[in-house]
Amino acid sequence: MPSPPPLVSSSDDLRALAEEARAGGRLALDTEFVWERTYRPMLGVVQVATDRRTAVIDAISARDLSPLFPVLRDPAITVVLHGGGQDLDIFAFLMGAPIAGAADTQVMAAFLGHGFQAGLSMLLERVLRVRLRKDQTYTDWTRRPLRPEQLEYAEADVLHLLPLYDALRADLERRGRTPWVEEELRTLSDPARFAPVPPEERYRNVKGWQRHAGQELAVLRALAAWRDRAAERANLRPQFLVSDIVMTSLAARPAKSLDDLRHVRGLSAGTVERHGRALVAAIAEGLACPRESWPSPPPRLRRRAPAPGLVALLRACVQTAAEREDVAPEVIATSRDIEALAAAGGEAPATESLDVLRGWRRRLVGERLLAIARGEVAIRYDPERRSVVTEPAGPPRA
Repeated sequence: MPSPPPLVSSSDDLRALAEEARAGGRLALDTEFVWERTYRPMLGVVQVATDRRTAVIDAISARDLSPLFPVLRDPAITVVLHGGGQDLDIFAFLMGAPIAGAADTQVMAAFLGHGFQAGLSMLLERVLRVRLRKDQTYTDWTRRPLRPEQLEYAEADVLHLLPLYDALRADLERRGRTPWVEEELRTLSDPARFAPVPPEERYRNVKGWQRHAGQELAVLRALAAWRDRAAERANLRPQFLVSDIVMTSLAARPAKSLDDLRHVRGLSAGTVERHGRALVAAIAEGLACPRESWPSPPPRLRRRAPAPGLVALLRACVQTAAEREDVAPEVIATSRDIEALAAAGGEAPATESLDVLRGWRRRLVGERLLAIARGEVAIRYDPERRSVVTEPAGPPRA
């Protein structure tokens, strides 16, 4: 049985890893963290693989991961992840900028018929005939010392990522999909994706905020800004401080005293004791907000109902394209895009922001979807080709 990899924690070791990655032009990256109650994920280990070796970095002992940052911010260095949304978020926060050359094998696999969110274990078995043990998924990565089996598990998550990336990329190039995927991967490094939400906009993250307007929204805005600041100071998830349902209840029926707060369902006595005065102050701030500064209510979209069966027709067209190209249909068009296109009847400006009508998606199927929604083509099933096809629509019946 192979010995577990050593934990890396010194700045010199991190710089050596970064130099190896720069020399090879790429690295694989993964993280293990704990995020049940804290404001931000508590990073336990960071796994890195270069073309020469793998390393498990002790993020608790190292504390300063900055020797890796220049490589991660360099667009000339490919950073391979799998299902790396949270990894990207973590490093964007730590670095103050996104990883520049991110390449997600889960995204790549979706363009090769492996499903929309293929797991790493399944993908490695299909593509490389490698089997992973996934027996340390729910473990405390911040507790020390780490057990040998934890280190082996952590190392395995990056050990095969670079060969997997090579295999997927070769398949994409063979099928002519590389431009599609590169267009998709660029969004992983878009700074707008990681822009922090200003405190005055946090109310939009409160579930049910759309049901409020006017002064109620002003109160909710003040409460949400306070909650986020207090949660960050306490290193606690905002929901554990004051739940969303309590927030919206206080917006609708503002408490003006500590005694009022004690009668609010869902607020514990301890919360009132520790945060009651701050809550009352935030509510008072919202109530005092002048009318001209109230947040704008959510837009009331009055979409006409799509014609009966139109959504099903558009879905059939997307499904046909997905099966023909061996691409996950969700990659081509989301349900929201299909429903919005149907409701708008294919007419601008309601359709201008839809992803399915941009870039490679528009060329693949978007134009056809527009034509169907506008009634310019008919759609039918061809039993000989075993395919759904479109053809010019005939003249309207008299």
